[in-house]
Amino acid sequence: MYLSHFANNLRTRWTGLLGSLALLAPGGISAADLPSPSQAAVNAAIACQFISYDRDFSGGAHTNGAWFGGASIVLAVASHAGNTAADARLLAQIRHTLTPGNEPTANGGYPAQHERHVTAMFVIVKNTPRIWSQLTATEKARIDLIEKATFIADAFTTSDNNPFVKANGTEYSIDGDDNLNRDWNPNYREGMIGGVIAGVAYFGGPTGAQAVLSNYSHSAFLAELQANNLPNIYETFNWKTANPTSKAPTGSQIETGVKSYKYYGSTVADYMKIYDALMKDTYSQKVNAGLNDGAGINGAGKIVTGAATLPNKGATGMLKEFDSSDANGKRSSFVYAFDGYRPHMSNQLSLIVSGLWPAGSTIANTAVTRMNIGNTDMWYKAEKGYIGYAKGKAQATVDYPSYSASRGFVYNRSLWDDVLKVYHGLSSGNPDPDPDPDPDPVPTYPAGTRVTTDIAASLRATPSATGTLVGTLPLGSLGSVMAGPTNAGGIEWWQVYFDNGLTGWINFEDIAPAPASEYLKTEAGIWQNRPIAAQTGSFTISFNMCPAAANIDALTGVSNSTASSFGGVAAVVRFASNGVIDSRNGNAYAAANVLNYQAGVTYRVQMAVNVATRTYSATVTPPGGSAVTIANNYAFRTEQASVGSLANLAVFSQIGSHTTSGIQIQGASTPTPPAAPTGLRIVENE
Repeated sequence: MYLSHFANNLRTRWTGLLGSLALLAPGGISAADLPSPSQAAVNAAIACQFISYDRDFSGGAHTNGAWFGGASIVLAVASHAGNTAADARLLAQIRHTLTPGNEPTANGGYPAQHERHVTAMFVIVKNTPRIWSQLTATEKARIDLIEKATFIADAFTTSDNNPFVKANGTEYSIDGDDNLNRDWNPNYREGMIGGVIAGVAYFGGPTGAQAVLSNYSHSAFLAELQANNLPNIYETFNWKTANPTSKAPTGSQIETGVKSYKYYGSTVADYMKIYDALMKDTYSQKVNAGLNDGAGINGAGKIVTGAATLPNKGATGMLKEFDSSDANGKRSSFVYAFDGYRPHMSNQLSLIVSGLWPAGSTIANTAVTRMNIGNTDMWYKAEKGYIGYAKGKAQATVDYPSYSASRGFVYNRSLWDDVLKVYHGLSSGNPDPDPDPDPDPVPTYPAGTRVTTDIAASLRATPSATGTLVGTLPLGSLGSVMAGPTNAGGIEWWQVYFDNGLTGWINFEDIAPAPASEYLKTEAGIWQNRPIAAQTGSFTISFNMCPAAANIDALTGVSNSTASSFGGVAAVVRFASNGVIDSRNGNAYAAANVLNYQAGVTYRVQMAVNVATRTYSATVTPPGGSAVTIANNYAFRTEQASVGSLANLAVFSQIGSHTTSGIQIQGASTPTPPAAPTGLRIVENE
């Protein structure tokens, strides 16, 4: 089978070389050397009907192609690879999409997953000179507007600056639809977040994409849409004006939401970090034969046959929707898994053809590994039959005889088996049927280690996937390890105290070491400094302190400038060598209350500083307890009695080591001490 793939790839690449000697994307980026889908897949895509868009299509997807979608991507990839047999039908689909009333509605919500069938098609076409050169300037301008509309819409609905997201309530699309949430299952996320990735790819990378967002003018865009006769998109973006009582965002809200775009703190410059979070959610589960270890629920939510020979059982990478949940409880559905698979293929292809895919990087390698496991699993289940379970009831059985034609299995499968799998250097056919059941090594996190979530993650009260949900942590949440690992249900769990005050147990696959720039870790005898905004009045600074051992001698404090000696630090909190926490008061250390510290435990420190009077107070909140006052209106260190500004955080240890992190500054002189984190247990190093 592999030889036939090789022969097909060789043939299509020679065809491409003869048909177009210059395979360079606009701007000089070398086009990706993607192989063509199989000719059977190309022929099936050619025979497929055109995909169209309109909000009047039933089902809420705003398209006639919710089931058969994917043919347009196969045509675009085939043409990109030099398979000229796809060219005529591809050009016809492009021009069909550009016909007024056939273009996507671009509302930024549930329909976004299906819009990728044309927006990714346009990304690939733009990077295929033989096809792009056949389009007129007017056609290219209309494509630009469609891409801009979907990019703006998806950026708004996934933005940290979206007013509905900030209010932590019901979220709304550009046309006021509430059937969306940026954190819902992959059939939403792959469309909405993937739309941002596709926008980065289409507009030439992060710089070009950010320019589109930063320069967005709602009124000017509406005028462009009207002038270029794009009625579906115009109706969406004019929704609030036409329906003033709707929940749709105003033009100014859209502008604010996209101009300083961040997705859980990541800008479009961090597009691979955004992709990584998306991929790790879509391909997040461990391979199994169905719910309840293959038993299913009332005979549903399970594979029909072949459970005993299921490839890669226990390996991480199964599509999330085979082991997920909805409003009615547990969910396991081939249909929903497939709705995550299709847009993910298109999102990754967009990055590859635009020259933005970092082949060989950790993120890329992890994606390829998980996709190889997850896609193999999905197609195996299609071959053996899968009875879905969703919304509290059984779904129809999905198998090749009943679903292949309507869902375009022939061409949608070829995008993986014959294109991406080969491009990534994987052998054709199934991966190793008995791989390491846990390809992601379990890291070691000593108590106090700073970690960050690399996905929007669940925090549990106990180390169990069924433990009480403490909260959902956004991508990039920072915290300090308290204990672990504990193995439960085949998952390694770590107990973490997060800087937002939540504490609980988290799956090891959802966290990674925090970047070194996020914290300061002392080594005996070496001063470390970090600039802060200059403070001349009253302000509050808070931070975490975690001692690596008992009876160390280490401090964290604020100073006028870079500190290299004790005398340069005005206000201090110290882990003293006698095992207590104290502060500097003028010419000596003291403590208003006795608080012993323990190794590996993270303490939250809050200092209320008054530069004008050269005084400060400090509280320390231990795990599981209340804030303890350590300094009460203490005087700055004697050498700093006349300092007029504080603009530096200094850390130092004479004995042992400690970590300072989670630094926050507020302009308040008498803050309320932070609430003690709950659910923690104090752990001493053994």
